[in-house]
Amino acid sequence: MGDGGVGLPSVVLIHGILTWGDDEQYGFAAQRPLADRHRLLVMDRRGYGRSPDIAHSDWSVDAEDIVGFLGTGAPLVGHAYDGVSAMAAAVRRPDLVRSLTLIQPGALRPAERHPVVAEALARARAATAALPADLTPQEFLTAATASVGMATPEPTPARLRAAAASMAERPCWDADIPLGPLAEAPFPTPVSR
Repeated sequence: MGDGGVGLPSVVLIHGILTWGDDEQYGFAAQRPLADRHRLLVMDRRGYGRSPDIAHSDWSVDAEDIVGFLGTGAPLVGHAYDGVSAMAAAVRRPDLVRSLTLIQPGALRPAERHPVVAEALARARAATAALPADLTPQEFLTAATASVGMATPEPTPARLRAAAASMAERPCWDADIPLGPLAEAPFPTPVSR
């Protein structure tokens, strides 16, 4: 993002569902002013934005892609679904992560012993299992945003493509990310809810 930021320190930004890296509404477009001081590497996950189509998205595969984006090391920011991928990348290569910022990470399984988290995990699993096989990307977009009290965005071709990719993702809430290595890692880890 920006003019390439040659010679500037890199920051890797990874988007969540229903969006893509430089999306004005849900992506990281608002971070453009940071390009004056940093080389912003804003990844379009597989099946999103300018990345090629795929049949199935997976947080674990995204984690490998993220490791590749880290180069020799960079701060890492992951939002929602890819907060989980960012966590997995940081566990795999903590030596490349200068800081780990997680914005609403969808990792529920590591805390499933807590009753509130166990209930949320059960609801997420049930909701996914109950999705109709003939659900359209438009219906998914509407349901996904309405379920969390958000206004449904305009169903542009890019947004519907992102919705279709989101529908084909391996659920992130069941990711069994080991938290011990993250707690022991030498980098700072801010978390936003």
